[in-house]
Amino acid sequence: MFAPAAFTAANVVTGFFSMIAAADGRYRTAVYLLLLSIVLDAMDGRLARKLRVTSKLGQELDSFSDAISFGVAPAFLAQRSVLHALGPLGLAISVFYMLAGIFRLARFNLVVSEHEKSRRTIGVPIPIGASYVMALVMMGDRVPPEVAGLVIIAMGLLMVSHLRLPDLVGRGMVGWVLLIGIMNYLLVMARPNWYTITWWNFWNGVIVLAGWWEDRQLRLSAASEDG
Repeated sequence: MFAPAAFTAANVVTGFFSMIAAADGRYRTAVYLLLLSIVLDAMDGRLARKLRVTSKLGQELDSFSDAISFGVAPAFLAQRSVLHALGPLGLAISVFYMLAGIFRLARFNLVVSEHEKSRRTIGVPIPIGASYVMALVMMGDRVPPEVAGLVIIAMGLLMVSHLRLPDLVGRGMVGWVLLIGIMNYLLVMARPNWYTITWWNFWNGVIVLAGWWEDRQLRLSAASEDG
């Protein structure tokens, strides 16, 4: 259990360091630290399942770390970098995003098993919400504060929504589509512009469609076996 917990702890630490960087005005550094948090978050759960050391405690620790790294830290970063121009409204938007992310995590813990990954998830996962906040920060002055605020509100609403999405476990065709999606996002982080942002968003739609298609195939296969 120590190895997955170490990754979870590192996730919390990088989220905390991201807030320190944002407070100092080093917004790109803050984004890169959150990018590291996303990597660490992807690794701790996979490692726990591989080592068969999953537990309710580990699940709760993972959620607390996600609340900091993908809820509090992105909200703070967004407020400092892009939403401060909106005054009290910008502060309200950042608080709304933070609370939406925490609500999403709490709801997730009530319906998911700590020992296996579900094929379906309710609402947009909080790391996805954070990735959009990070992209907005990387775009800097090219996105008006009003537009950035609307995007952040939309991500908060999607996180707390009852939209049922396929959980992308990264096998088969979905695995390759996900790999391209990750490369697209890294391109956004390296060269943030309207071309990379547009392509990344288009490919996100492809990823969701691929996940739905694979989920449908699995359900049809299970139904034929039962029949």
